[in-house]
Amino acid sequence: MKPFRFEQPTRPGPATGSNSSYSSGSNSSGGLQPLGPGPTTRPLGQFGSGAPRRRPWLPTIIVFLALVASLVVLLVSGGLNLLPFAHSSGTQPQSAGAGATSDVVGHVFFLSSGQVNVNTSQGIADQVQVDLSKVPPPAPGKAYYAWLQSDNSVESQSILLGKLSLSQGTAHLLYKGDQQHTNLLAIASRFLVTEEDAATPPTVPSLDRSTWRYLAVIPNTPDPQDSEHHYSLLDHLRHLLALDPTLQKLGLPGGLDIWLFRNGQKILEWAGAARDDWNHGSTDLMHRQFIRILDYLDGIEFLGNDVPAGSPVLVDPHIGRVGLLQFDANQQPPGYLHHIGIHLEGVVQSPGSTREQQELAQQITEALNKVQSLYQQIRQDAIQLVHMNSSQLRQPAALALLDTLVKQAQDAFVGQFDPQTGELQDGVTQIHYAIERLATLDVTPLSNSSSATHQ
Repeated sequence: MKPFRFEQPTRPGPATGSNSSYSSGSNSSGGLQPLGPGPTTRPLGQFGSGAPRRRPWLPTIIVFLALVASLVVLLVSGGLNLLPFAHSSGTQPQSAGAGATSDVVGHVFFLSSGQVNVNTSQGIADQVQVDLSKVPPPAPGKAYYAWLQSDNSVESQSILLGKLSLSQGTAHLLYKGDQQHTNLLAIASRFLVTEEDAATPPTVPSLDRSTWRYLAVIPNTPDPQDSEHHYSLLDHLRHLLALDPTLQKLGLPGGLDIWLFRNGQKILEWAGAARDDWNHGSTDLMHRQFIRILDYLDGIEFLGNDVPAGSPVLVDPHIGRVGLLQFDANQQPPGYLHHIGIHLEGVVQSPGSTREQQELAQQITEALNKVQSLYQQIRQDAIQLVHMNSSQLRQPAALALLDTLVKQAQDAFVGQFDPQTGELQDGVTQIHYAIERLATLDVTPLSNSSSATHQ
């Protein structure tokens, strides 16, 4: 796969020196509990006529800050000089899907319950939603059963999602996962519908493949353009949503997407806390919030270039290893925004990716451009603030800069408000849900002959 190009942020500011005294502080990320519906967001992309029934789980702090956004000093409006992630070519992507659009009878979506914490990959892609149409009634005494299967088509392990109930040829099913909130995308990549005895639910799909009715598969064909790893579409989706090997080596479970979401959430939380600290005159606490913000933007390796010499590390050192931004073409581990961009390009290039997936990956990349620009501005403001002394931080100029930082952190995570539509657009939250929708499976019918010979 071709190297993914990025624009290297500049490093202004007076800070020099290194972090000689790293203290292991705690990160209070904890588990994120699902809440009711949050602010209205504009979906990035759409698959056919159906879409997953999104179940938002934004933390309380995000909802609160969105409500008080009108109290924050707004940025002077103007165009952003975006630092675009470059695609490998300027041509429009062509669909590499195996089936014609007319053959698709529905979709399977992976959803996240939000029952997650920083120690496991559970609660991410742990649910499945099935939406089918144009499905004929089963034979008398028969019923349709939906299954999720592992990659091995010969000795596949199967999870019974449930019996499909039809209403005028349509079927909807939500599988809420198991008690452990297992990441289903990490263990399965195939969807199957069988027609079997209605009175006795099967424990495994029928061995008689003439009973197989519908199938969907995430392609696992290695990309011939990827000369180094030969990743497939399934590999790229799992790196984004289930497990990334680079993060796993650092003790960070789950895919890249959830860490972008978590760390963007924390930056917004710390920015709001610093604003509260200003109201109380707590300049020491403000300094600590700015160091935390820069740690999550830079990563521990580059933090010493931006903060006063001798500043401690105030976040979990494992989580702080990976920053959101990229400063070196050979940076290891890569920054989250850059690393996600690599896999989005991989989705576009992978054999078997659909036109919808390719177009959605392009849209997500454009949203990443905007988020990257905002985080670079946040970093520049945080550098200025962290180098101010207590007297300077109490001045109105510092408050104005802090208000700008808070607004930028809100725009980067929650999204920027569009007064014409009344929606929030192109923030980390929208990127998070859109990346989840990349793992959409197109369901197509199987004829008796094809199901009997399918491998």
